[in-house]
Amino acid sequence: MLTKLFALTVLATTVIVANGAALVERSQPAILQLAYDDGLCQANRSLNTVSCSTGENGLITKGYTTFSTLPGYPALAGLPGVGFNSPNCGKCYEMWFSDTGRASQVTAVTSSAVDDQAILCTTEFLALTGFTRDNVPANVTIELRPLPVERCGFGAEA
Repeated sequence: MLTKLFALTVLATTVIVANGAALVERSQPAILQLAYDDGLCQANRSLNTVSCSTGENGLITKGYTTFSTLPGYPALAGLPGVGFNSPNCGKCYEMWFSDTGRASQVTAVTSSAVDDQAILCTTEFLALTGFTRDNVPANVTIELRPLPVERCGFGAEA
């Protein structure tokens, strides 16, 4: 009986792993600290400047060239474990900020380089949190959940 229960548990949980870090698809969201980066807001910035550039899972490989060519731009994010050629490149996630009750659908384009941190285009960060550049607190905690890629404007093949 225990073996059957274990097998059921394994089948019911999908784990997305990239470069040693994991984003887990589960009923409980990942809890991350949120930071912002003006660089993720630059429309004409080449995708060659981020982790999700080339390789089998790269966004350039899929025909995109700059940030503004991505569906959903400027809702772009750096997330834990989204390194070069990560299977999470171009995946869609919901960031939810409980203080405002607002959510944003974002596309993973690069690594946050910190296991418990997400990075968001500044414009999107301010819209999600309701802060201004002058009053952002030291810690902003969000919930992160995976979404179907269609929610970020991609076709099912992304």
